[in-house]
This record gives sequence, C-alpha cells and structure tokens, in this order.
Amino acid sequence: MKENLKYYEYLEPITRRLNAPGAGNLVKRKEFPEMLANLDACLDYMQGHSIQREAATYRSRYRLLLTRALTLIRVHFTNSLRSLAADVSQRVGDRQLNDATQSALLYAKFKVGATELKDLAIEIQKRAVLPADAEEGAEPEYQSLMNELYQSYSATRGRLIYPIVSKKVAEIAAVDDSVRDLVAFARSATSFVRGICFDEYDLWGEWFIGDGGIYEFLESVCEPLYDYLRPRTIHETKLTKLCELCTFIQTRYMEYEDDLNDSDDDATINGYKGRKLDFAVLIQPALADAQTRLVFLALAVLRDEIEYYKPRPEDLEYPKKQRKPSLQTNGKPPVLSGRKGDNNDSTDVSTSKTTSALDDDDVGLHTSQLADGADKQTWYPTLTKAVRLLSRIYRLVNVCMPATNCRFCS
Repeated sequence: MKENLKYYEYLEPITRRLNAPGAGNLVKRKEFPEMLANLDACLDYMQGHSIQREAATYRSRYRLLLTRALTLIRVHFTNSLRSLAADVSQRVGDRQLNDATQSALLYAKFKVGATELKDLAIEIQKRAVLPADAEEGAEPEYQSLMNELYQSYSATRGRLIYPIVSKKVAEIAAVDDSVRDLVAFARSATSFVRGICFDEYDLWGEWFIGDGGIYEFLESVCEPLYDYLRPRTIHETKLTKLCELCTFIQTRYMEYEDDLNDSDDDATINGYKGRKLDFAVLIQPALADAQTRLVFLALAVLRDEIEYYKPRPEDLEYPKKQRKPSLQTNGKPPVLSGRKGDNNDSTDVSTSKTTSALDDDDVGLHTSQLADGADKQTWYPTLTKAVRLLSRIYRLVNVCMPATNCRFCS
C-alpha cells in the first residue's frame, strides 16, 4: 500500500512548488528534470490503474501540473533568448564592427548558453509525441509549446539576421545595376545567402534537436534574395539569360546538393557542415520563377515567330534551293546564323526586323550546328527556329509549373 500511495501523496508538494511565487526559477535547478520524471511516473500509474478510486481526478491534476511545468520552460526559454538577443543587438548597434567581430557576437555569443536551454527544450520535445492509439492527423499534446519555442527563436534570430542579409543583398544589387546582369547578381546573392543559411542551420543544431521549424525560418532569411531576384527574372526579355539562370540553379544547387547529401555525415563543402541542409528546397522558388518566365517567352516565340510566321516568296522556292549549289568559303560551309554581313539572309527567319527573344546573338547556337550533314539551306525558316528554341529549353523545363499549362509538355 505504501508503494502505491506515493503516487497520490506526491500531488500536494508538487502543487505547492509549481504554484508558489518565483516558481519560474525551478527550471534552473538540477532537480527540475527529476520533478518532471516524477510527474510522468504518476501519470503512467494513474493511467495503468484507472479502476482505483479517484485515479481519474489525480490523473487530470497531474496533467495540469505537467503542463504548468512545461509552460515554465517556455517562459524561461523565451526570456533568456530575448535577453541574449537584446545584449547582442546593443553591442552590434553601439559601434561599427568588422565581419569577424560581428560574427563572434551573432554566433559565438549565441552558443554560450545554448546547451542549458537546449536541455530544457528537450524536456518538452520528448513529451510532444503521439500515443500509439492516436488518430491519423492528430497533433501531439505539447507540440504547440514546442512550436512556440521554434517561433520565438526564429523571430529573435530574424530580427538580428534579416537586416544584415537585406543590406548585403541590396549592396550586391546596387553593383549589379551598373551592368544589369541577371545571372551575375544571382550568383553573388545566392552564394552569400546560402552561406548564411548554413551558418544558421549549424546554430539551430546548438539549440534544438531535429529540423522542426528550421526551414520556415530559413525561408524568411531568403526573402531579401527573392525580393531582388524575382523582379529581375519576370522582367527579363532574353531567353539566354533565363536559360543561364536555370542552368546555374539546377547544376549548382539541385544536383550539387544531391551529391552533398550522398556524402558522409562529417563531410564539409566550402567550410560548411551541410549534409543535412537541403538548400535546394530553399532556392526552388527562384528556379520556379525562372522556369515560368522561360516558358512564357518560349511560348511567345512559338506563337509569334513560328505559328504565325508569314512566309516570304523565297521561303517557298524549295525546288530552286535544291538546285542551288552550296557556296564554300575557305573550305567551310556558309554561315547561316543570320548575323550582319551574312550573304544568306533569306534562309533564316531571324533576319526579320522584329525583335525576338531568340536572337542569334543571344542563343549562341548557329544553324550550322543543328544537324550535321543536313542541307540546312533548304530548311523552312520556322524549322530552324523551332529546333534552336527546343535545343535551348528542353533540359530546363522538363518539370514545368502546373499553372503554366506548358504546351511543350502537354
């Protein structure tokens, strides 16, 4: 009987301790984890001995006390984080700091008290689990408290990091404005933001176990990049630049990250411990914008320069073209690119006066490269245009956005 009564007798002393003035200081004491373990033991006992008198009442009260204890953790965690951030923010704002000093304040300072607060967060996390008989789609009982920790940390770090990222991306954009190069801006800005994301990912691991909430936070860190890159992308009129942007993102961050994830846990790339961070997820919106704009311009070329192309008389003189011998210049085939000075202007639709998103100077692919051994002088102009267009985009829009209703994929 004495063994069973201890689960009932624990209620009064723990109630007094958790409701006493200054109860928030309990979370700093070494016996606090033991207190939580005792509450768990009492709850398990009441659950397993539900036929005992007043077991349901005691179970309800113990659950309230456990919620109270975990709430104290949340309050202490939030207050400590706010105090730490205020100290760092004041030091950063008091004077101009070099990159090394600023990094020490923003990262090293945040690692000092992280272990203690991480241990407290684990107390909530290990109780935010679903029971075995939970319904599908149900949320763990204490998951909301854990989400509050994620949100508090994300908001606090965001107030420190977001202005730095915004300022740096704006500086890169200001330099880029002098040359108006979409791809150059994307390379510089994305590289900088990626480095910040890896640093923040590593710091997150000092505060929490697992990736819950990290990607939502990093998406907000990437917002300055999207804010500057998206307008440039949707206003780009040259297919070449959009193709370069898609190729850059796909080869540098999509395929590259896959290779990184296949490596060992301790692998480092460019100094970052980044095996578990999937940066491809974060850069996907930028790729989607570029692909959407690329499909839009490609459809415009398809409509205006192929589907609605009005043939000239010389375009329809196929028998005459067949009889006309191919000219040779220094043993080389004639240039059919449609550039100025080309003596075969009539064979390429790009010689028209209208401006095209698929100009030869932009595409970088001449008709002489399209099909070895073919007599391209006899090609109908829209065939040349279509082959050149498809050769540029078919590897870049193989997975199109549903909203585009891409005619190339349907």
